[in-house]
Amino acid sequence: YHPTDRHDTYAEAVELDSTLARAAQNIHKADKAQRDLISNVSHDLRTPLTMISGYGEMMIDLPEEKTDENLQVIVDEAKRLNNLVNDLLDLSRLQENRIELKKEHFEINAFICEQMKKYEVYRVQDGFQFEVHLDDPAEVFADRIRLAQVFNNFVINAINYGGEAKHIIITQQRKEQVIRISIQDFGPGIAEKDIDNIWDRYYKVDQQHVRSSSGSGIGLAICRQLLELHGAEYGVDSRLQQGSTFWFELP
Repeated sequence: YHPTDRHDTYAEAVELDSTLARAAQNIHKADKAQRDLISNVSHDLRTPLTMISGYGEMMIDLPEEKTDENLQVIVDEAKRLNNLVNDLLDLSRLQENRIELKKEHFEINAFICEQMKKYEVYRVQDGFQFEVHLDDPAEVFADRIRLAQVFNNFVINAINYGGEAKHIIITQQRKEQVIRISIQDFGPGIAEKDIDNIWDRYYKVDQQHVRSSSGSGIGLAICRQLLELHGAEYGVDSRLQQGSTFWFELP
């Protein structure tokens, strides 16, 4: 037996203890994340269900309340519920590697213009200003439907977290061999400590400046996994009180 053996054994014990401590911390974090996910999903499911049942019962009890406006509330909340269920199914499929991309070649500027048509209602009804800056036309090879899912999640995120400015800039920029798509808002921004976590399922930052939204709360987690399936680079640049820019790059 040599004295150095004791030192090596002690060092191994310390390393093992440190490893176990990290593992316990990770398990605790994962367990909390799962509880938070269940809690938030339950809340988001309950809200449209309450609205649908509440308005339905009101129209049964009070025939004069059978108005187009009240029927529209039921339709809108049913769509919100459907979107949440679809997002949950997508997240589950992505985690189980059951989503296969159907890639095709398409022109990115035409794609962006097509997607932006659906936000005209935000400009007319809510006073949003959308600036669209497009570089020269370029072709990408991607799953058009899944890329639209990512793009629209980013735009809705900018609408919901853009604060009172109601000003959003969408940019297509050619950078060497890649196309960068970015969506910039001028809201309260994201604290540096939160940036690494916003791609997690249901991670919530300060809700003070958030618009009422039909989003599911798991949109960015889905975006992350869809972009990684594409082999795309992505990220967010943000500073408090100066807004955020979400972006992704495709060959």
